[in-house]
This record gives sequence, structure tokens and C-alpha cells, in this order.
Amino acid sequence: MVKTRTRTMFLLTYTPRDGVDLDEYHEWLRKVDNPFFNSRPAVRHYTNWRVVDRKLGTSTFTHFDLLYIDDLDSYEKVFGDQAVEAFAREWVRKWGKIPDPDHPDQAQNYQVLLCERIAGPDDEG
Repeated sequence: MVKTRTRTMFLLTYTPRDGVDLDEYHEWLRKVDNPFFNSRPAVRHYTNWRVVDRKLGTSTFTHFDLLYIDDLDSYEKVFGDQAVEAFAREWVRKWGKIPDPDHPDQAQNYQVLLCERIAGPDDEG
């Protein structure tokens, strides 16, 4: 099955902790993170991005990922996946601002927003 973008995605925002070698982190994204998430059955399409300039306003993150899923009810299919849970815990240990995967407030490490596309060039009507 060819994985494609869908009408529903997660926007994952984050900033790696201070002192992280960003070249090393970006290489890890390319070689480890991106292939892992694109291999998961509930993930339709996954990409990694970084903010290179703030043209207007400010943001609380330096990096974000787009993780496309089948529908609004697919949260558990992705984040209920034990392999994804273990991977996220390891990400927190390696790169998170608070490198404790058991810390009660993981929003200090990353944020997950469920998004639904409203309009796009391929939409009918």
C-alpha cells in the first residue's frame, strides 16, 4: 500500500534540549525517527521539519513533525502502539528538555495536536 497524506494528521511540536548537537539530531531524524514512524501500520505519511526563521511573531518550538493518519479516531492506533510508546520514551531520554519519560508533564518535551484539513487543492467543491 502506498502511504499518502490524508485529511487528518497530528502536528507534533517540540524543541530539543539545550546542548543537543543539531547536526547529530537531524541525522538521527533521517536515519532512525522518520523510517520508524513511516513503518508503523497506523501512520499514512510522516515528515520532520525545523523552523529556520521567524518571519512574523514568535513560536514556542524549533521543530515539528506532520504525522498523517486515517481519521479522527486513529489516535489510539498510533499512540496505543507499544512500539511507538517505547520509541517516544527513548526520544525523551535522548533529546527531551526534561529527559525523564516518567515526568508527569510531557508537554514540556513535546506537544501533540490532532488536526483536520478544512480545504486543499485536491478537495472537491
